[in-house]
Amino acid sequence: MTASHSIVVSLRKSGTHLMKEVMTRLGYSLYGEVSASADAQPKVAGETLWRVLTVIYEDEELRRLTAIEDPTVVDAALSEAVAALYGSWRIRLGIPWRGPAHEAPPRELVAKTLARSTAHTFADTPPGVCWFLHQLDPLNTDDGFLSEWLDTGSPRVIFNYRDPRDVLLSMVNFLSSETGRGVGHFTDHRLYSGILRSTASFEDRLTVAITDPYFPGADAFERGLWLLRHPAVCNVSFEELVGPRGGGSREHQSAAVARIAGFVDADGAQGHAAAAIADELFNDQAYSFHKGRIGAWREYFTPEHERLFEERYGTVLDAYGYC
Repeated sequence: MTASHSIVVSLRKSGTHLMKEVMTRLGYSLYGEVSASADAQPKVAGETLWRVLTVIYEDEELRRLTAIEDPTVVDAALSEAVAALYGSWRIRLGIPWRGPAHEAPPRELVAKTLARSTAHTFADTPPGVCWFLHQLDPLNTDDGFLSEWLDTGSPRVIFNYRDPRDVLLSMVNFLSSETGRGVGHFTDHRLYSGILRSTASFEDRLTVAITDPYFPGADAFERGLWLLRHPAVCNVSFEELVGPRGGGSREHQSAAVARIAGFVDADGAQGHAAAAIADELFNDQAYSFHKGRIGAWREYFTPEHERLFEERYGTVLDAYGYC
């Protein structure tokens, strides 16, 4: 039986779409900083929904809610309760709301849920959901969550990363609108998209990306070092997951899927099953996909870019094993 709760921390432009495909095929619904089809989004009903309600409402409020006869009103209240629970955990995990304001979780109910945060744990969230984050910063993450994770080993935490040079190149392509699908709701994406698109040459865009301290994801690898080093975290790289179509190998790809499956206790996802999952990972229709190749930075970095990158990120390259 697959672990009830999992979190994938996938650095931006590190192959989040690959991890999304893996976790979906291991049976998880998806939530957080990842796009998901309606079928892959969490469904909350029955006993799970009742547990959510007991987290959100006091006993007297629950009695009033169950006494309502209008199903439309009840359904709206139930939907708001689920949204508030997820919204409160977004805040506790340090995930900003990036969608349209009118779709944000109900603010008052979220605040009320946060006020009762000591009464519930991450284990009280709906099971079978894999949360996707682009960062999990200990200084901005709820202490109660970190204590729960350290004490129980749940949720299972997976850290996904990629060669920082390819990450930077991929981000430049994405923000320059090379994917043709827009830049999404991230404010820093929109801000730097304007900067890059007004920069004359691709070479100069790379220089901006390497040297600007606020470029999207500039400090992500340093902030993720604790995940890389923690023994309770499963580390997996883009280079392992991308497979032969992205310049990797089938063997590494299948082994990485099997390692993830074993980490989350997914029954039957070893051997041939892991290989079958690996066959379906490379999705060139993913929202931010451009080329998805290992080592593409070598085609674009000039000797000066390499010098600047080594000067700024040399210790990060060493720590992650990209020498």
